[in-house]
Amino acid sequence: MSEGEREYVVPLDRVLLAPKYRRAEKAVSVLRSFVARHVRARASDVKLDPALNELIWSRGIRASWRRIRVKVSKEEDKYRVSLP
Repeated sequence: MSEGEREYVVPLDRVLLAPKYRRAEKAVSVLRSFVARHVRARASDVKLDPALNELIWSRGIRASWRRIRVKVSKEEDKYRVSLP
């Protein structure tokens, strides 16, 4: 892991509080807010990698992951979140 990169295990337990038909959307939202809080940035500055987005949505909109391991790297003034 190079300088400027971090790995996190993001707990997605709060997703289960959302309605069943919105759990994948809520997982993306929880992931963005978690990363924004830990890198001290706005949620709009956090960009998800397409492969990570595909993984979140791979179980459909109703079933969600309980936790997910991600790698966060800084690119200029944005933060890229991807799979490790």
